[in-house]
Amino acid sequence: MNIKIGIVGGGISGLMLGCILKQNFIDCIIFERSLGISEYGAGISISPNALPLLNHIKVLDSLRNVSCRPLNIVFRKSNGLALTNISTSKLGKLITMNRGELVKTLYNRYLDLNGEIYFNHELEYFDNNEISLSFRNSKKYKLDHIVGCDGIKSVIRNNVFDSSYKPEYSGYSAWRGIGTSDSKNINLYLGEDSHLVCYPINDKLETSFIGIFKTENSSEETWRREGTHKELSADLKMYDSFMHSLFRSSDKVYRWGMYTRPSLKSLINKNITLLGDAAHPMLPFLAQGANMAIEDSFIFGNLCKNFSNDFVKIQKYYEKIRLKRVNKVKNLSRQQATIYHISNPIFLGMRNFMLKNTNITLSRLKNIYNYNAIEELSRI
Repeated sequence: MNIKIGIVGGGISGLMLGCILKQNFIDCIIFERSLGISEYGAGISISPNALPLLNHIKVLDSLRNVSCRPLNIVFRKSNGLALTNISTSKLGKLITMNRGELVKTLYNRYLDLNGEIYFNHELEYFDNNEISLSFRNSKKYKLDHIVGCDGIKSVIRNNVFDSSYKPEYSGYSAWRGIGTSDSKNINLYLGEDSHLVCYPINDKLETSFIGIFKTENSSEETWRREGTHKELSADLKMYDSFMHSLFRSSDKVYRWGMYTRPSLKSLINKNITLLGDAAHPMLPFLAQGANMAIEDSFIFGNLCKNFSNDFVKIQKYYEKIRLKRVNKVKNLSRQQATIYHISNPIFLGMRNFMLKNTNITLSRLKNIYNYNAIEELSRI
C-alpha cells in the first residue's frame, strides 16, 4: 500500500520536503495556492547548517552557479565606518543568492524526481480525523498524513494549533530591493532604531539590501507592496552615500511590516505536522528563516524513511529534535533585533566596544551554524 503525504505549500520548506521524500521513494504531493512557483526577487543567505542538506538532494552545485560566496561580514556604523570584520572562512561555507533562484532550483529537482505539484489549490478546509484536504477549486484529496508548509498565515496552524492568535505586527518595518555595487562583503550597518544589511547575490554583484527600522505604522505583511525611492530615503536617511547609491540602483523597492506569531509548544497534532514559517515564523535578524525550514524538511523527510512512515514515531522524534532548536533560534533572532537597534548612547557605546574588541559575534554565529542535522538523525 502506497503512503501519500500531502504537503500544503510550495515554498522552500514544501519543495525541500518533497525532494527528500521523493529521493527516499516516498509518495507525496504538493498543493500550492498560486498559479506557479514564486520567483520573487529577494536576497537570501544559506548558512553552513543548511548547505550540506541541500547537497544531500543534489542541488548545491546548481546553486553555486547562481549565487555568491561573500568574503567577509563587516559591521559598520551608519556613516560607513567599520566596527569589526569577520572573514566568512571562519564560519564555514556560506552563500548568498536570490530567493527565487533557490525556489526554482528546488522545484526543478522535485520535478526531476517525478514529484507532483498541483497549482491553484488554495486550502479551504481539512479534516484531521479523515485526513483529507478540500480546496477552493472544489477538489478534495484523501491522504495518509498532512504537512503544513503554508507560511506565517498558515490556514492549518490557524485552525488547529493556535486559533486564538493571528500574525502580530512586530514593531519593525522594512525596505527591500536589489541593486548593484562593487562590494563582495556582507555589510551590516547599525543605526539608531534601525539597521541595514546588503550583500551580493551572484557573481555579477547584483546586490540585495534590506533596511529594517522601528515604527508604529505597520504595513501589510507582504513583499509585494511597492514603494518609492523618496519614501525609502526618508525612512533610512541616516546611512552613508554607498547605501543611498545602492538604493537608487534598484529598479523597484518594497516596504512591508514584519509580523510574527507566538512560539508553539508543539509542532504536531494527530495527523498534521508543521514545518518552516507555518511552525516558527521568525524575524530576519539572524537570517535563519529559510535555513530552519531546510533543517525541518530534512529531518522530517528522513524520519519518514527511517521509520517506514510510522507517523506516531516520526512525529515524536521530529518534535524532540526540532522544537527546542527552532524556538531557541527564534528567540535569539528577537534578541538580536534589540542589540542591533540600540538607541541609548551608553548602551550603544558598550555594544560597539564589544563588537570591536571581543569575539562575541563570531561565537554567537558559530553556535547556530555548527548545528548538524545529519548527526542529529544518527542519534535516533
